[in-house]
Amino acid sequence: MDRLLSEQPALQWILYTIQTTTFDLVKASYVSLFSLSPRWIAAIIVVTAYALYRVKKTNRRVFIDDFAIYHPPKAQMASAQRLYDMIDSVKTYTPANKAFQAKMLMRSGLGDQTYIPKTFVHGVGLKPAAEEAKQTCTGVLDALFARTGMKPNDIDFLVVNCSVYCPTPSITAMIVNHYNMPSKVRTFQIGGMGCSASLIGVDLINDLLKANPGKNAVLVSTEVTSIDWYYGNDQAFSLQSALFRLGGAAMLFSTKKKRGTRYELLHCIRTHHGRHDFSHDCIKFDHDDEGYTAIRLSREVPKVAGKAITENMAKLGEVILPWTEKARFMANMIARKHFHSKAKAYTPNFRKAIDNFCIHTGGRGVIDTVQKNLGLSDKDVEASRATLYRYGNTSSSSVWYELAYHENQHKMRPGNIVWQIAFGSGFKANSCVLKALPGCRLNRHVFDGENASFKYSPETCPAPQITVGPEVQAAIDAFKASQAKKAH
Repeated sequence: MDRLLSEQPALQWILYTIQTTTFDLVKASYVSLFSLSPRWIAAIIVVTAYALYRVKKTNRRVFIDDFAIYHPPKAQMASAQRLYDMIDSVKTYTPANKAFQAKMLMRSGLGDQTYIPKTFVHGVGLKPAAEEAKQTCTGVLDALFARTGMKPNDIDFLVVNCSVYCPTPSITAMIVNHYNMPSKVRTFQIGGMGCSASLIGVDLINDLLKANPGKNAVLVSTEVTSIDWYYGNDQAFSLQSALFRLGGAAMLFSTKKKRGTRYELLHCIRTHHGRHDFSHDCIKFDHDDEGYTAIRLSREVPKVAGKAITENMAKLGEVILPWTEKARFMANMIARKHFHSKAKAYTPNFRKAIDNFCIHTGGRGVIDTVQKNLGLSDKDVEASRATLYRYGNTSSSSVWYELAYHENQHKMRPGNIVWQIAFGSGFKANSCVLKALPGCRLNRHVFDGENASFKYSPETCPAPQITVGPEVQAAIDAFKASQAKKAH
């Protein structure tokens, strides 16, 4: 408040006038309000109303003017069979590990048209990683500039999030250099924050713009998969190859609502469980017993994610759920806790407050779990399954591909409330709540650059099939036999 008064001399004078006027009225207590002349009464009302208006106006609103998702070249499209053939060529893999990766490629929820970097499996390293980062970031920024008519020199704040690849100079410096941006641009690099980092970037920009009204900010969200590849045989490390793919998104934020503005940012809710060792270590860039490095995904991930999402949803419910749902939840909790009722715990119906869901594409199992726990319909999670099937897990940018899918399928209408939820290493669960504005109907986004009419359904989007060699098939048969024996 002190900073606000120092920056607003007019507001300072108004508050001083009100203060002195009130003091004079109290001091001369024998003077009633009704004994004042009409001019004095009118002046006090006008001054007070204007002061309240100025104070209310300082509660800045933040908008998403537009966004863009990255459509990689068709030459970088890869089927599950092509990916498996690359995996099969790795000499350090055992038949059992190849069988595991083949199974995951067919069951992870990804389709036959995801995208991979130019260098994948073989030849990874710093140079390919730098090329991938530049290709994705500049490609999606060019798309954003084309959609908005904005020029690189117009950017006030530039924020980039990329978890695993954190070079020196930073990715933001690479972007500034590529577009020859002026020295006035203020840049921020978010690294090591996992698949929920894009929403962390949104929260950062929300604070930046509220503290700097009239400015704009651009957020670029991506992940670089060609920095490293896992050549060992630990299944906890091998899982990443079946899920992560090439992708990225760029968003333009401002504090000014325009005719084409698409969304208003309503809430940013962040949950961090890093204080617990099992949460902190469940997703980690690590090395196995043989010294091979990669992202390790422990068996505790579903359990850890469930706890973080539950806490995040509780905070979300406090700000968006209608009072009827809050009352039902409280009544159920009191009955079970104090009256020992055997009733099941009541899960609030978030569909009464949310119209469109964007659930991070962590994998088919993750989407299944969130759908079940929230009681969501297949339509509610269609955008998530479509993004996973068509693009794979693009890490933090996945929630923006889902937003594009909602628009592309004409499911987004002005006034709709959108919930973006993402989770990742740390362990963190972060969510943002958006309100669709009339601009969401203008220049709708293309979700699939190769097939503009793409629409996800289990019938039209079957799981990919892979042909393996006899040695790997023998490993698959042996695994099935061991599972059957355990079942009996």
